[in-house]
Amino acid sequence: MGIESESRSESGPQDGRVEGVGLPNTKSGVEDPVPPLKRGQDARDTPFKYCPKCGAAALKMVGAKLLRCEACGFELYLNVAAAAAGVLVDEQGRMVVLVRGKEPGKGKWDLPGGFVDAGETAEEALRREVREEIGLEVTTMRYLGSWPNIYEYMGVRYRTLDLGFVCEAPEVTRARPREDEVADVLFLPPEQIDLGRFAFRSVGTIAGTYLQEQAGRS
Repeated sequence: MGIESESRSESGPQDGRVEGVGLPNTKSGVEDPVPPLKRGQDARDTPFKYCPKCGAAALKMVGAKLLRCEACGFELYLNVAAAAAGVLVDEQGRMVVLVRGKEPGKGKWDLPGGFVDAGETAEEALRREVREEIGLEVTTMRYLGSWPNIYEYMGVRYRTLDLGFVCEAPEVTRARPREDEVADVLFLPPEQIDLGRFAFRSVGTIAGTYLQEQAGRS
């Protein structure tokens, strides 16, 4: 849909792959190329310059996520947006992987999911997104974890928190693109999943965490 964790493991394979799975290690978290905004930065350091209340070009950073207008005192918080992504596998153990049809990340991989709308739970949002994107009805889901991410769209870098779930749905192999945001639907066995091809490392981490979990059970 991230921010690099400081708890990178020094043990394990040195080539960045996970033993028993043959996939890149994702335990280190997700990468964040954008440093936190700092007090005293002006609007040239953020996507926003003009106050949405008075129209003055006077927005200033006064905290890690707070913009304040020096003209009228209006405050704007750059809060994190919530998103959800789901791991779906068919009866053969193949994961449903989407090929993105639009930017950001056009042509790269993704998991079914998207942003949580106002008034929705993460579970409701994920069920809706799976239905809209690939035509499946999720029956059950299990929470896997959450990872921060940066979603760049039309020149604005939105900080998000991506919640991962393991989902079940009937007739998974019937999944087909239902929106132009999805160019194709792939059914990939674990050994063919390249986490580096995911558009967002947070989503790759969700897929990799599930694969590591399954490898630990075998």
